Formats: sequence, structure tokens, C-alpha cells
Amino acid sequence: MPRRSHRKSRAGCSECKRRHIKCDELRPACGNCSISSRDCSFLASKPSFPVAGEGLATPPANFPLQSDASASSYQSSPISPSCEPLAIQDANMTHMRLFHHCVNSDFDLPPSSEDPEKSHSPSMIVEAALSYPFLMNEMLAFAALHLAHLEPAKARFYKHHAVGLQTHALSIFNREMTKVTRENCIAILMFTWFMTLHTLNETTESADTYGFLDRFVHYMQLHRGVRAVTAEAWHMMIESKMGFVLQEAEKIIEYTNSGAQTAELKTCIQESDTLSDGEKATCKDAVERIQWFLSRIDGTEMSDPSLVTTFLSLISWPVIIEADFLRLVSERTPEALLVLSYYAIPLYLCRNIWVVGPAGQLLFESVRLHLDVNWHKWLDWPAEMMNSLA
Repeated sequence: MPRRSHRKSRAGCSECKRRHIKCDELRPACGNCSISSRDCSFLASKPSFPVAGEGLATPPANFPLQSDASASSYQSSPISPSCEPLAIQDANMTHMRLFHHCVNSDFDLPPSSEDPEKSHSPSMIVEAALSYPFLMNEMLAFAALHLAHLEPAKARFYKHHAVGLQTHALSIFNREMTKVTRENCIAILMFTWFMTLHTLNETTESADTYGFLDRFVHYMQLHRGVRAVTAEAWHMMIESKMGFVLQEAEKIIEYTNSGAQTAELKTCIQESDTLSDGEKATCKDAVERIQWFLSRIDGTEMSDPSLVTTFLSLISWPVIIEADFLRLVSERTPEALLVLSYYAIPLYLCRNIWVVGPAGQLLFESVRLHLDVNWHKWLDWPAEMMNSLA
């Protein structure tokens, strides 16, 4: 029988080529490597930038923040009488524009706390970024992403810088952050925050609704991977200047409850003939972690959640659910996909926050496309909820 032809991914990562599988070429790490927790060669690559357009100046040929440089290489060295001074390069005006945006913008995001006096200031983030190149690169990358949203005519130019700077940030972080200390915990916390929002926003860029599920799993996998570094030093972060952010998130993490909104879904999970007992527990735990929101939004418990609380919850959820849930979603397990459709509800509520955008609607529609029609009846309630929020 002749071998079936297929399209080769010539620009794929080296790990996918070694395994002889098609690479989706997602950046900063491809989907195959993210889901299987492998080291993607894209993380160590040096991205190429396009010729500047849309009325902006051409970026310098030599990108100053190389991914193979260590943190110490960003420190200025004293000039001794016995050596020649290093050549001084021109200032990178694009990076200056991004840095200026970091200092003077809140990135149009909800505050980090319900208490205005506790919300972090841009100066606190910038101060940490000046000491840690991985945070500086990601902070500038996020600024580029925000400017691409604010200035659509220059979006292509800014998004290329966002991809390149994020790739540098991940490469430096993966190489150098082997231990969390009291000195670097704030920088790591802010890096995690920016990286999470950046990757979430990138999931919505493609018009491929069916493929959105793969992109969303990639986002959750990357989010969990970065946060795994912080697990051992959670107490140090709680005691840091940014600890109030984690304290807000902890209130959500600790809240699990049963409710009428998810009762039928949990019964469906419990009566499954294909899930093991452990997998049933994993799926039920995941849906209970968003029960607080479902109970409040329809008035059966407490009051409607604020945008701050909802935003923190939807960012925290991929981290607090059990890791095996992502495997079930990757394998297109129907019960896990149904749980994910309920998570689309708080995402949809936050649709006016630019980093979230249409993610909730895309996630719900992608889940529907991946489910057999016999499972569609379970999507009626989340669809009604989203319509009520429209």
C-alpha cells in the first residue's frame, strides 16, 4: 500500500522532528512540547523581526537582549585602565517606547485588589524588572501586545516585538530561575502574571474555532509550568510586597461548594462508564472550583462577583485544578470538555477586558465542535447563562 502523503512542517521545532510528528509551530513553545512537558527548541531560538512598517523606524540589526545571555551580562562593568571601553550602541527607540508605556499605563486591566490602596503601582513592577532580565523582557513584550491592541495600524509591528521579547523572557527564565528566593520572588510573581495574560490573549488571534481548544490547552499547560516554579516558595510570596494579590487569589482557591447549577453535570460525571474513580474526582473538583461564580451570578449565594474577583478567579483556575484534568481535555474526554464549557462562563463575563476578549465564546464553540452531538444537551445551561450575560 503506498504511503499516505502529508504536509511537512519544515519550520517545526527539533523535538517534533525527532519524534516524526507534525509541529503546530506555536510560539513561544509548540503545543506538542507543552502538552507533553518536553523542552521545545523554540524557547532557545532567536526570533527574526520583520522590516518595520506602518510608519515606524527600522529596529536595530542587533537585538540587545539576546536569549543566550545571562543575567550578569546585563550588568554594567567598571572600565579598568587596562582594557578598552566597549562600543556604545544607539538607543533602541522601540524599546524606549515600550518602557515608557510600562511606566505610564495600567495596561487597561482590573486592579489587583478590591482595596485601591493595595493595588500595585507601575513603579513597583519596573523596579523589579530593572534587576531581572526575564521580567524586563516579558514586561516589554506585554507592553507591545497592549500597544498592538491600542494602535491597530501598527499591530503587526508590535506583535512581532511581543513574540520576540516573550521568547527571550521564557528562555532566560527557564535557564536561570532554578530556585525562588526572597530577593527574586516578586519578579517571578509579576513574570507569571504577565506571561499568563500574554498567552491567554494570543489564543484568540486565530479565526480557527475548532483549533482554539488546542491553543487553550497550550495556554493552561504553559501557565501551570511557570507557576510550578513558585509552588515551593508560596509562603515567601505571601510575605512579600505583592502578597496581597496572592491573598485575594487564595480566597478563591479555598472556596469549593456544591450547587444546583452543576448538580446534573456532576451526576453525569459520577455515572460515567469510561472514567476511573480518580478521573471522576478530578472532573468534579474542577467544576466545583467555579461553583462560587455560578452561585453568585444567578443570585443564589451572596452578591454578584466584582470584575476584580472574577478576573482573578479565571486566571487562577487553570493552576488550582488537578494536572490530570488537562490530560483528559487533551484526549477529548467528553466529561472534561463539558466542565471546560462551564469555565467559559466567567471568561465570557470578562470579554470586555482586552486580554480576554472573545476567549469565552471561542472556548464554548470549540468544545461544541469537539463533542459528539449526543453530548450537546449538556451545553444548554451554559449557553443560557452566557446569553443572559450578553
